[in-house]
Amino acid sequence: MAQEQKRDQTVRLPNPSAQPFVAALKTARFFAVLFFWVTMVCVLAHAATFFLLEWFGLYDMPATEARAGPEPAEPTVRGPAAWLGLFEGAALAADPGELFPGVEPTFRSRKPASSKPAAEKPAVEEPPTAQPPATEGVVVAEPGESAGKPAPPTPEQRRRTALYYRNLTAGLLPPARVIGVLFAMLLTVTVFIYLQIALLGRLAGIRQLTRALFVLLLFLWTVFPWEGIFEGFRTSALFDFEMLLEAHAARLGAATEDWVAQLAYFGQYLVMPVAAVLLLAWSGIQFASGYNRSVLANE
Repeated sequence: MAQEQKRDQTVRLPNPSAQPFVAALKTARFFAVLFFWVTMVCVLAHAATFFLLEWFGLYDMPATEARAGPEPAEPTVRGPAAWLGLFEGAALAADPGELFPGVEPTFRSRKPASSKPAAEKPAVEEPPTAQPPATEGVVVAEPGESAGKPAPPTPEQRRRTALYYRNLTAGLLPPARVIGVLFAMLLTVTVFIYLQIALLGRLAGIRQLTRALFVLLLFLWTVFPWEGIFEGFRTSALFDFEMLLEAHAARLGAATEDWVAQLAYFGQYLVMPVAAVLLLAWSGIQFASGYNRSVLANE
């Protein structure tokens, strides 16, 4: 029984022949870490773009306010009503004697003008009344208060800010998309080479390295541009920015009862980037564990 227990115990002995493999693994690990962080930055940039658009409204452009034009003129009345209105206006403006020269008016609303001019009364100057101060009834802000509360941005300023960030993001995301896909493929190949070197040198950490490789394959599925191979299949975490803006505008204009379109929208632009970040982080943790067992244990 004592001999069987001794056989089951693992004994770690120094492996002098593993030093060349350890040096190769250190080189592979350097490139793996470089490819990992570049890919992570590209995926996080796409995920942050969706959050800035959907919940922070960074790219939303407010509608420009319509300028107030001249007031529309009153519609002119045509037909019999126009003639009645014309005669009515002429009757009020003209003297009755002009309209009916043979009839002497029996009643005039105005007093007859006297031939003698009325004596002009001397104008009496009234004492000037005290004018209320201009600041009466107006709340005057303190000097520090006006400086601490800036005026809210106008719709034109918000439109220019949104347009600036749209152009900036449209210039950064396409290169990040290409770099993210290329470096994800390079990272997968690097981890595969690392695993082959560890197997050839009979080093520890093979289980963690194998797990990291297959998780990277799943991550590669989430970021690969499948629309170039399968027509209409657009489920990439590294999405196109213009397509995101069009889908966002269509979602706002569509009915809220269309839950299938809502699910497809959030699944493509939210679930896929978040899943890609989690898969890449999990693969990095497994690779770090395998590196500690394969390299650090043999130094």
